[in-house]
Amino acid sequence: MALIDAMSKHLSVLMLYVRSTLYRFLLLVLAMAAVQTVFFALAFRGAEGYIGLNTIIEGTHPDIVFAACFLLLCVLLCLPGCDFWSKSGYTISRLRISHRMVFLWQSVGNAGFIFLLWAAQVCIVMVFCGIYVGRYPQEQAAMLLFYSNDFLYNLLPLAETIVLVRNIALLFALAVTTACFPVRMRRGERPVAVFAVAFTCIGFFVRDKGSFIDNSMMSAATLGIAAYAAHAVCKKEVGDE
Repeated sequence: MALIDAMSKHLSVLMLYVRSTLYRFLLLVLAMAAVQTVFFALAFRGAEGYIGLNTIIEGTHPDIVFAACFLLLCVLLCLPGCDFWSKSGYTISRLRISHRMVFLWQSVGNAGFIFLLWAAQVCIVMVFCGIYVGRYPQEQAAMLLFYSNDFLYNLLPLAETIVLVRNIALLFALAVTTACFPVRMRRGERPVAVFAVAFTCIGFFVRDKGSFIDNSMMSAATLGIAAYAAHAVCKKEVGDE
């Protein structure tokens, strides 16, 4: 019975953070899809004769739109726990969950939203590829696109394992640092880690294909930033637990 009660409390904390962001996240994804669809339709309409798939996709500006939505998502993930417009802190205090576990569950929820934004962008591009292939039949058009387009290659690497590892490291680091933000804000500290990781993510996704050493070093650096931020947050304070 005690185990069930404890699990219920922890699940309540996770769902609290999920509900506080879910509807805004869905609106963000819809806006991202709508903007890119408009650009895609304009690029298709302006094409005369045959036009390459990469040219069409570049005309949708997925890197710029995704970067803007990515930054907005980071803002949304940082707000829960700051108590700007909701009193989540009061709800959590009633559940009697340690601050460390609250931080852990917020990190888990943030990781889920970041992954879903990534998955949404991949799905949007795949839909565009399906529309293109319906008009210009071409085998392996989507696979060739993800190899030739730098942004999509960084988004979904099909050949380099190190790029996939780097993406996982960036997702983990961003989930942790966005969860650190409200804690450090409540302490009156400067939450700079999340800004460093967020702009590192954007820099990697809009750049050309990097080297193994670059990806390895930046993965280690962002994980180090996240580990340091998490350690600072999880240090036991007087009255923390």
